[in-house]
Amino acid sequence: MTVVDDSHLAVEGCVNFRDSGGWPIAGGGTMRRGLLLRSDDPIRLTADGRAAVEALGLQAAIDLRQDHQFVRSPGFVDPERTYHRPLVDRVIDVDNPPPLTDPEHIADMYGAMIERGRAQIGDVLGIVAAHVGDGPVLVHCAFGKDRTGLVVGIVQAAIGVGADAIADDYHRSDVPSSRRRAWMIAEPLAGDLPIARAPAYLFTAPRGAMEVLLERVLVRHESLRGWIHEFPVPAGTVERLCAALVDHDVR
Repeated sequence: MTVVDDSHLAVEGCVNFRDSGGWPIAGGGTMRRGLLLRSDDPIRLTADGRAAVEALGLQAAIDLRQDHQFVRSPGFVDPERTYHRPLVDRVIDVDNPPPLTDPEHIADMYGAMIERGRAQIGDVLGIVAAHVGDGPVLVHCAFGKDRTGLVVGIVQAAIGVGADAIADDYHRSDVPSSRRRAWMIAEPLAGDLPIARAPAYLFTAPRGAMEVLLERVLVRHESLRGWIHEFPVPAGTVERLCAALVDHDVR
């Protein structure tokens, strides 16, 4: 697998396929690389892109997209390893969008997504925990930054990744998301979302948006680790995530 930078992988047809690991853990250790992967959707995957994904040996792919997106093309892996768990019916109403000009506006959008999707998020966190101990798990949505960013951020918080690192990881989706928007406008496919009608700021990942969201989490909890307890996760979820994703033997 060719590494484009220190997190993004060369998967032809995706622009935001990357590793969410490598971050320091509070108290020592790091988040293991190569186990929790994240991506934009597979609609534009080429044959070479699919071969690159197959080489990863994914144990599961968790698809967070809406139903009408999910049915458009084959997923990243076969149906037996695919878990379709749509988090929201839509991110925004493109005909009547909320204010989207400031990082706090995106944080507000994420707060609303969480309120509407607590049960689904809890289910997804349980699926990640159930499979990531056996090998790589991929979480993805359409652009790999909003729904995927929330799920990955909650996992990272649960295992002890700090706020700065979670915000840095989220911000890595900024340039790829803008690139994907431009690509979709220039070379549209049947069934693409009407992104040209949506505010361009929606397709960014400003670091401040995650910072605001995490500040709000800290108001509700004594630490970011408590964030996961807002969701109905199966018993043992945090323990399984830590066992699989925390590497204490870092040299």
